[in-house]
Amino acid sequence: MALDVTLPSGRPVVEILPVLAERLGGLGPDASAYGLRLTRGTGAPLDQSLSLEGQEVLPGAVLTLNRRRMDAEPRYDDLVEAVADAVSEQQTAWQPRDAVSMSIGATCLLFLAGGFMLMQLSPVDWFVPVCAGVATAILCLAVYAISQAGVAGAWAVAATAGVLAGITIYTGAQGSPLGWRLVLAGGGAAAALCVCIPALGRGRPIIAGPLLVCLALVGTACGSVLLGYSLPNVMAVVCALAAAVSLLAPWVSLASVPVAITLPDQPVGYRREDGGYRDHPSLTARVMSMHGLVLSVRVACSVIVLACTPILAGSGAAGVVLVAVVAVAGMLGTRAVRSQADVAAGVVGGMLILAVLALVVTALHPELIMIVVVIAGVMGLTILVLNVLGPSYRPRLARAADVLEIIAIASIGPLAALVMGVL
Repeated sequence: MALDVTLPSGRPVVEILPVLAERLGGLGPDASAYGLRLTRGTGAPLDQSLSLEGQEVLPGAVLTLNRRRMDAEPRYDDLVEAVADAVSEQQTAWQPRDAVSMSIGATCLLFLAGGFMLMQLSPVDWFVPVCAGVATAILCLAVYAISQAGVAGAWAVAATAGVLAGITIYTGAQGSPLGWRLVLAGGGAAAALCVCIPALGRGRPIIAGPLLVCLALVGTACGSVLLGYSLPNVMAVVCALAAAVSLLAPWVSLASVPVAITLPDQPVGYRREDGGYRDHPSLTARVMSMHGLVLSVRVACSVIVLACTPILAGSGAAGVVLVAVVAVAGMLGTRAVRSQADVAAGVVGGMLILAVLALVVTALHPELIMIVVVIAGVMGLTILVLNVLGPSYRPRLARAADVLEIIAIASIGPLAALVMGVL
């Protein structure tokens, strides 16, 4: 819209814009939020704090009233509104589903605390196992109720039900703490998890981690009771197998996702028909399910190795080296993954294992405290220096890390055999 108007040359442009915009019909929500500006014929904007005369705008000049770009920073008349918009853009607001997830986490934590406190009591008149069994039944029913409501997080309740089922059998059975009681407890926990699996839907792969922990419990007890091996020997095998499962989990998960590859009959001039790749949503769901499985298995393997650390550290130098090598291999294995959750699980799990290993070693051998402190300090400085090096050093560091990872993986088996006394 073109308009021939006479503008006062001595007043600032900012005072002229509202009246001019009203005459041109340019006032609206977008103009109020992003603002307007006058530009010369060359496209150069005028300074709104100066007058037309001060900017050498001659009579008869052609000016254009433009709205500022939509991607420009909005202009506000209210400071509270500006702060609210800035906060909403930079921070995620609390949603109702977050409250539900928080309540599920709090419930699981309270039930777990109650279950472990029940283990401190002596099973008088079957009161302790009955209480744990009732809590297990309640949680199993809660899993189905949460799944029917379409709320995420049922897998956490299922895992808690498995723990309480194991506590129920462990406190109700008689015998050695590391014998048949542990075998039955691991089997009971696995049975409770299997009962909850049908209600989990897409969260079923996550239960692989808790089931792996149950299998480790049963295997440890069977190795000690049925085969008669000492606990450090059994722990060495369990630790080595957990490391192998953690390292192989991403590749097994990748191989388990079915991908159909079809080749066109006429490669020359071939054009894909509309509607192709209709299985993408299904494929994406399968990939995400397998990602949950890998993450669950990584966390479970870290927990298993962490539980084996005190026994292996007390068995001698070979056990200490085995735990350290498993932790290093787990951390270096995260370089081949992309997900932040996978990297965090591998690195945090490895660092926790090394920290517990250092604490156990210093508790058993106080004379080694200074040596462990020096090693920890050198490792911390080395990691810091390697992370701040320039890009020119990264290829050589990557090759060195590859060699170290291969050596660590290859030495897990021989170290486990050394702990068992085979080598």
